[in-house]
Amino acid sequence: MNTTLPGNPPGSPAIPLSDDVRAAYDDLYNKLEAEYQSNPDATARQAIEPVKENVRNVLTKDDMCKFSADTALFKALLGQINDTNTGLKTLQDQIAATASHFQTAASILGAISKVFSLLPKF
Repeated sequence: MNTTLPGNPPGSPAIPLSDDVRAAYDDLYNKLEAEYQSNPDATARQAIEPVKENVRNVLTKDDMCKFSADTALFKALLGQINDTNTGLKTLQDQIAATASHFQTAASILGAISKVFSLLPKF
């Protein structure tokens, strides 16, 4: 499995998220949350926390989009996804550079790669 993606994050998905993209973000959130809760390293926790919260916000806004056909909400979710994916790319690069600080780096990198693999390519 390729866990390091060169360049920019992938393109944006359709809104609301497809079931497979949603499941990939959900799996990634669960892995980030577990690592955040179990990792005593402050540097690792500091890197994980904002990305974890952004992924949670994507899931929350996706839920809201499924209950509403509001174009402004779709745009907000798309912006959240793009910001989150940029943060995921940064976290992916940090993990790759400092893997010894992460107890489950391969699992998180694999979950990020899965999310990216399900999104359209530029």
